[in-house]
Amino acid sequence: MALNTWWTSDPAQRYWMEITHREDLGANLQSPKLDAGVWSYDLVSQVQPGDRVLHWKSGATRALVGWSEVTGPATTVPQYTWQPRGTVGRSQSGPRTSEGWVAPLGGLKTFATPPTLDSLLPLLDGLMDLNAALTVKYGEPVYFPFYRYGGTQIRTQQAYFVKFPIELFNLIPGIESARQGADVEIPDADVPEDYQPAGKKAPAGRTTRVQDPVLRAAIENHAVAAAVDYYKNDLGATEWTVLGKPYDIRVTVAGVERHCEVKGSSMLIDTVELTINEVNHGRDFANADLIVVDGIKITRDKDTGAVMTTGGRRRVWTDWSPTEEALSARRFAYTLPRSES
Repeated sequence: MALNTWWTSDPAQRYWMEITHREDLGANLQSPKLDAGVWSYDLVSQVQPGDRVLHWKSGATRALVGWSEVTGPATTVPQYTWQPRGTVGRSQSGPRTSEGWVAPLGGLKTFATPPTLDSLLPLLDGLMDLNAALTVKYGEPVYFPFYRYGGTQIRTQQAYFVKFPIELFNLIPGIESARQGADVEIPDADVPEDYQPAGKKAPAGRTTRVQDPVLRAAIENHAVAAAVDYYKNDLGATEWTVLGKPYDIRVTVAGVERHCEVKGSSMLIDTVELTINEVNHGRDFANADLIVVDGIKITRDKDTGAVMTTGGRRRVWTDWSPTEEALSARRFAYTLPRSES
């Protein structure tokens, strides 16, 4: 099930809320990865380094007790053991093991006066108005952290992980420290492709990434196959080799050796990520091409987990050489000077 990733169009929307009874608040986010798709678990896959996660302690506490910062991208782990709760948990005899999502957190800070569920009750109407406004603007669902219960009560979602719209800082007192400095876009924040609907347009200037290694390989292989098809059927090439590194394809066209860099995405993109080696090779080799295949459609077998890919938009840049003005620095290698102590 595709997530409604409404926050990718607004770089200020970099906040989330974990709803948990766990004692190790501020430890890694973790959730099962289920074939059926559960949005509150799948949302963990969407966090970016630098995002902030507010922690709601359930049980007797029922309060926003603090916040942490995401220190790395979400990754998949082959085995994650968890105890189902609620209706599902009551039907299970014990813990389950499946693939899982894990995202590292750091820098736990607590609120001096944690907002409790009771203290949020007078804010109920304002909170519900905000939820309605966001729904009108972005569509359903927005994964809002609170809902109206019994007409006059407020509850947190019966979920593990929810979105925390930045507008909530204007409504809920006592949580300002979680916002400080966090609403600045980090230049290397990628848009996660997992669970995005095929053909959705990525925000301008933002690169995309796929956390799931099986899905990532399927997209890459589909893009390379489309590039080979271009050289074979459009240009009449009879010799080619798929390399992967230091470039993707070596092909001979009309007696001339060409090197091709291939990029693929399930989203519609205007920006791709290049390594320094890819940049240098594109500049140094005279007959380099760039082929981008985006908007690739994805289906997954629920029984085997196998990924099938179809379609996509193919674009070709012949005799490609990346220009300086089209490149944006995302990270640097820094040589340490001699230490004075």
